[in-house]
Amino acid sequence: MAKAQLTVGMTIDGFQLQERLHRGGMADIWRVRRNDVDFPVIMKVPLLDFEGDISLLVGFEVEQMIMAEVRGPHVPRWVANGDFAVQPYIVMEYVDGPTLLKRYFDQVAPVSDVMTIGISVAAALADLHDQHVLHLDLKPANILFRPTGEAVLIDFGLSRHEQLPDLLEEQFHRPTGTPDYMAPEQFFKVRSDKRSDIYAFGAILYQLTTGRLPFGRPARMRKVRQRVWRDPVPPQNLR
Repeated sequence: MAKAQLTVGMTIDGFQLQERLHRGGMADIWRVRRNDVDFPVIMKVPLLDFEGDISLLVGFEVEQMIMAEVRGPHVPRWVANGDFAVQPYIVMEYVDGPTLLKRYFDQVAPVSDVMTIGISVAAALADLHDQHVLHLDLKPANILFRPTGEAVLIDFGLSRHEQLPDLLEEQFHRPTGTPDYMAPEQFFKVRSDKRSDIYAFGAILYQLTTGRLPFGRPARMRKVRQRVWRDPVPPQNLR
């Protein structure tokens, strides 16, 4: 199935496309409206050639499945999923706030900000884990903030629900995650340990505190292996 050509004004399952907010490597984000939804929503539509990389298709299916299960202030409110046979999409609450990446792109944050952000993200991660979900791709680009301060976690395409089938583990036999923040066990294809998210959280705090990643930006996945036996430079040595 080739990707659909979407345009402003088009209606999909009653959702009218109003404005394309973002085009990423794997999906478009559209602002949409439907009369029976009384809060701002967006539609995430995969940019996929389904005869190409099957892992992208499976990742979007995983995100559809998990978004429909999670609840609370630390995730966007789920509204609807689109059928893969017609037009796959996810409609969810629009959280109008910057990502952590945009707030602090390779910049050192004040210690007071690191503390506030750390508390907020820790609460979001704990809430997600209480709902039996491991994010497994926690990074600054996947963390938003509500105007009231709560952290909101997004992009669940690599995630795992402990009580649902793990489609990525079943169909693929390679590490999943972003190498800059990937826990050592993820390199060895272990997707069942909540501490993987805690490791990524620690890497984010290290980056906010020092302005650099604990193990740099590995160009190749095999360089992730080094963190199994190496320790990062203590943050206090850098700042």
